[in-house]
Amino acid sequence: MSKKIQPLSIVFVWNPADNEIVKPILEYCSKLLSRDIKNPFSRAINLPIFYYTTLKKGVPESFDYLDSEKSIIFSFVSKNVIIDEEWKKYIHNLSKINNSIVIPIALDKYAFKIGAPTNLKNFIRFYEFTSNPIEKIFISITHEIYRYALNESFQEIAKGKENSLKLFLSHTKDGNRGVELAKKLKEFIDDSQMRNFFDATDIGTGYRFDEEISDNIKESSIIIIHSDTYSSRYWCQKEILTAKSEERPIIAVNVVENFEDRNFPFASNIPELRVKYNGGIVEEDLLRILSSAIVETIRFFYSKKLLNNYCDNSEDEIRIICRPPEVSDIEKVLSFDNGKINIVHKSILYPEPPVYLEEVTFLNNLGIKTYTPLTSDLNELTGMKIGISISEPSEEDMIKIGQNKSHLSILSQDIARYLIARRAHLIYGGDLRPNGFTEFLFNEAKILKNRLNDETYKLTNYIAWPIYTNDNEELKLWKAEYCDVAEMREVKYDSAVADLIINEDTFLPPKTAQNLYVWSRCLTKMRKEMIEECDVRICAGGRKRGYKGIMPGVLEEIIIAIENKRPLYLLGGFGGITSSVCDLIQNGIVSEDLTLNWQINNNSGYKELLSYATNRERRTSVDYEEIIEKIKKVDITRNGLSLEENYKLFTTPFVEEAVYLILKGLKNIKEN
Repeated sequence: MSKKIQPLSIVFVWNPADNEIVKPILEYCSKLLSRDIKNPFSRAINLPIFYYTTLKKGVPESFDYLDSEKSIIFSFVSKNVIIDEEWKKYIHNLSKINNSIVIPIALDKYAFKIGAPTNLKNFIRFYEFTSNPIEKIFISITHEIYRYALNESFQEIAKGKENSLKLFLSHTKDGNRGVELAKKLKEFIDDSQMRNFFDATDIGTGYRFDEEISDNIKESSIIIIHSDTYSSRYWCQKEILTAKSEERPIIAVNVVENFEDRNFPFASNIPELRVKYNGGIVEEDLLRILSSAIVETIRFFYSKKLLNNYCDNSEDEIRIICRPPEVSDIEKVLSFDNGKINIVHKSILYPEPPVYLEEVTFLNNLGIKTYTPLTSDLNELTGMKIGISISEPSEEDMIKIGQNKSHLSILSQDIARYLIARRAHLIYGGDLRPNGFTEFLFNEAKILKNRLNDETYKLTNYIAWPIYTNDNEELKLWKAEYCDVAEMREVKYDSAVADLIINEDTFLPPKTAQNLYVWSRCLTKMRKEMIEECDVRICAGGRKRGYKGIMPGVLEEIIIAIENKRPLYLLGGFGGITSSVCDLIQNGIVSEDLTLNWQINNNSGYKELLSYATNRERRTSVDYEEIIEKIKKVDITRNGLSLEENYKLFTTPFVEEAVYLILKGLKNIKEN
């Protein structure tokens, strides 16, 4: 594996006064450009997207720390921006960020009054989209992503129709629906604003197929219009085979009306959408097709870029493909010479997620290894017990770093996915709320167990008293669902507070200082037992306020790990208390949230808890100065990474880069 460099980051910037207009746009874009956290093994593109705005007056934080090869910044400009000098200056300064391009989006006609240098750029004019505006601005945005980065060369393409995304429409020349859709699609592109983004062609009558295929398919994204007779037509089959051979992005549009007696097998293994023809073809259908085509195009080239980054360029034995392996790939890895079969590439690397093993048996039987980055080093961490501490920071914290809950959800899923696939044993101390991080981890284990046909995947989830006494019927069903992949380890209350517990089978609400004290002692006991079982600990996020223990939970787990000399992987780029710890180690800066006064002033009932604890134990219950000294003295390089690599781990907001560094460190520990 070569050095992991994030190829691209996408940034959206907007004034909160424009939330009503901007948020639906961002939700739509995020849905199509990010992975669905509830369906983590889908083949959706997963671009790193950041969202910069504010909750209060003022402008967002700077984000010049986004260390990717390229950044595309979409800045929404409106009357609310141009009447605010601070916002105008902020938008103008975006163009100074290295390796970035700024694409302004005009929400109204006043946007152009923003002045230089922003008004010298070519605006996307959202306010001019009258029908289906969100779908149209999505195409505008994704076309800029294609044009600036995610194309053949990963280089910026100049604006202009000659550089628009070329679409090749593959369809039969008979069959009413296929012909009608191809005609409507081409007319829609040629006669609307879409002509700025797409250039659609098909094979004209009287042209030689082999000549036109050379000039069109090899530089186009292909839209298969799949009608009843499509698979039976020789030229349609030829177009598909050429597109697969030339390794082009392909989508299919299903317009089958009645019956198809055979689906051409090479027309599969690609995204497909259906047009229902309820009352004819409407603009929404055409926009959905075009959106799908451009999303698949940028997914295709983004995958190619990521896989090339993953592989060492000298690894000639590896063939990179941008779809799951299929029969047509045999010609790419084998050569045939005088009746003899030669292996040209010993392995195929393809994008996540891995297919089921049975699907690639035909290649494995030929001696060709097929794998994704996830499955490249199976068994690498067998027997290693890895603790995970991930919890969600406050909304304010996440907004400052341009993130939301989905960033930490994807992080927890990917960490779990890569570690479980390498046969590590995960240890987590989380609650059992639906849609919480615990559920994300458990779902990864269940899916991998099925995908890789392995019964050994196990997790241990620690639950402190009195939390486990609060079982309801929903939680019982939840435990039953995951009992085959996870052990639920219930940690009894601390004996030091036994006299304060009336009934150990009854839930104790954390509403009084005494009850909060019981909770804090029980949580500390659970964390100590959990971390003692771990070989290493991974920490990210973490609340600074609103916790139930003697200190922020992730902070306490970091301190216990330091006391037990457990290697730590600290992911500060995802905010929360972990970020404050990283800043202290790297820069010697003591954040205010690592001080007693701040914690007392920002946590209701915390002062009373500490007072109760001090009176009962006759000693200071928590010493933040001592905590700071322990953090300062930690040998962070015990985790198998150099100091420079740890500093990168402290700051990267990119999930893939963080996972890469964690795996590198764990591998070094395992080997030494």
